[in-house]
Amino acid sequence: MDRVLERIDPAVDRTAAARLLGCSPDEVGYCPRCQGLTRRYGRNAQVICPACQDAQHPAAGAST
Repeated sequence: MDRVLERIDPAVDRTAAARLLGCSPDEVGYCPRCQGLTRRYGRNAQVICPACQDAQHPAAGAST
């Protein structure tokens, strides 16, 4: 499954967010940068959501 690169709104149901993130609902938490939902807890946790990570490290070769 490809990484989710769009911010997941915090109003989204945690079960639905967990399906998008490929984890269980109890591993879902808030990104400290954008307050979107991310795989915050448990194995393979990502404190910063994929959308913020992508914004921080744009694809190689992209013009800035």
